[in-house]
Amino acid sequence: MPVTRCAFLLTNHPIKSGSAVIFLRISLLLLAWSLSLFLPLPLLAAEKKLQPLVLQLEPEVAAVRNNIEAYLGEIEQRNTDEMRRYARFARGQLTQALEALGYYRYQINLEVEEGNPAQLQVKILLGEPVRLQQVNLKLAGPAENQPDFTLPSTKKLQPGQQLNHAAYEAAKKHFLDQALNYGYFAADFSKSSLEINPEAGTANIDLNFNSGSRYRFGEVTFDQKDQFQESFIKKFVRFNKGDAFDTERLSELSRELRSSDYFNEVLVDVHEDQANEALEIPVEVLVRPRKPHSLDLGIGYSTDIGPRLSGSWTQHWLNDLGHSRGVNTELSLPRKAVNAWYQLPLTPPMTDKLRFTTAVEDERFDDQRSQRFSAALQWHHQQANRWDRILSIKGLQENYQIAGEADKAWLTLPGITFDRLKSDQRVDPSQGYRLHFDLAASHQDFLSDINLFQVTAFARGLYTFYDDHRLLARLQMGDLYTEDFSVTPVSLRFFAGGDQTLRGYAYQAIAPTSATGRALGGRYLLVGSTEYQYSLSSTWRLAVFVDAGNVTLEREELKTLKVGRGIGLRWISPVGALRLDIAEGLDELQGGWQLHFSMGPEL
Repeated sequence: MPVTRCAFLLTNHPIKSGSAVIFLRISLLLLAWSLSLFLPLPLLAAEKKLQPLVLQLEPEVAAVRNNIEAYLGEIEQRNTDEMRRYARFARGQLTQALEALGYYRYQINLEVEEGNPAQLQVKILLGEPVRLQQVNLKLAGPAENQPDFTLPSTKKLQPGQQLNHAAYEAAKKHFLDQALNYGYFAADFSKSSLEINPEAGTANIDLNFNSGSRYRFGEVTFDQKDQFQESFIKKFVRFNKGDAFDTERLSELSRELRSSDYFNEVLVDVHEDQANEALEIPVEVLVRPRKPHSLDLGIGYSTDIGPRLSGSWTQHWLNDLGHSRGVNTELSLPRKAVNAWYQLPLTPPMTDKLRFTTAVEDERFDDQRSQRFSAALQWHHQQANRWDRILSIKGLQENYQIAGEADKAWLTLPGITFDRLKSDQRVDPSQGYRLHFDLAASHQDFLSDINLFQVTAFARGLYTFYDDHRLLARLQMGDLYTEDFSVTPVSLRFFAGGDQTLRGYAYQAIAPTSATGRALGGRYLLVGSTEYQYSLSSTWRLAVFVDAGNVTLEREELKTLKVGRGIGLRWISPVGALRLDIAEGLDELQGGWQLHFSMGPEL
């Protein structure tokens, strides 16, 4: 406003004395009074505008007010004649809003205050609401003997409670939804009544639901343009002809076809009107193939290994039996690797696969060097409890050098792996955990140069509370048994330090050393981490953390832990979290300040 603008201009001059301050204040008051004599009133005060609706409730009930506002919606500004016409419509909406919550005794007074815009003034005097007197919910027919076909919740349908039409309709919907889900397509209400006595203030509910006979699954046919053999694709169907109908089984079939990596379009449909005399419904499945080949290229960076290039090629199917194959590559300064695989689906193909793999790897760090060639046969199986299990046998030829000593070894390693990932989102989860266990062994009597037994495990957990606060925890353990540690290949020894284990320490710096101070690796590994994150926005977070752990040759030495602590910044990119950490290692000999940058999922 003009007065404020003048005050700003005057107060930009320096004030040097108390008398000058008093003089300035008096001048401003006189100036404001003078301007008010000449400036139009709307410039000094906002023009008063009438609100389209004024609602007065007696007594005030929040649920009633909210329901009225929902029924009326947003009211536009109208002139007097238009508002009077709208008032007739509004009375009907008000009546519905009140009776929906059980208020059948009420007085509504509507008045229109003239103007442009006009105002609708509503005054409602609420009487006592109608209350439930009798509630009768019954289920009859074959569904009565089905444990998972349940009666509606009576939480809002108890005698003495206030009538709520939404609760009554929800009870009816509960019956009907279950009937559709479980295949009771002839189900109906033998009685469906809501009797209301407004004068007495009571209401009675009678819902008698007859399920009728349950329909069953019939033949399953696939429209797939001869992409796969019929015998193979039918392995995705977990139910048999004649099984009781259940929409969840159809949803499961659709999900598993979509996740098979074979199709980009899946449609599962049934037509109950085509059921035969045995009430068997045919199931029609339409699938369309995805592109057979995909190529992915990636670039990354971490302070542990520097720049990294990666690539993968996948042929998602190469014949009508669903076989697939692929190649993965990785290139960085310390590590170069190429591995190829060939996969055969088993029965059922959703949970079981047989995979042949081969890999060539070259890894160099400091004075360590490891050149490896491996080939493995793996049986992948997803258990009913959602754990992934891998049974494998692997042949490993490794030429290695460490602490100035070179050697080589051939190992035949049977092993078993368990992995479980649960999270609410894939890229940026807010809750979840990951558990991983790996066991491998070799013996000189079974095509191996040394006897060895190794167990590794790690667990990660993430919990978000109060929306903006996140807590992450990580625990990693390893145990290596061997008769002669000095001939154990480098790739099977334990090291710690760096982005993924102990921040505040250099990459793989934590390990027992030789007499000359060179890292030898260890037999025992224990590393833990706790991290707190605070969300600054949807894509930025601050972090503080403490890492602790050690790698030793003797289990008793794990009691002495090396600790790192620090702060970090997280940016949530479309492909996952990018992490920048500044950490201090507290160990006097190996610690110090380290800058860590890494990327990837939290779990």
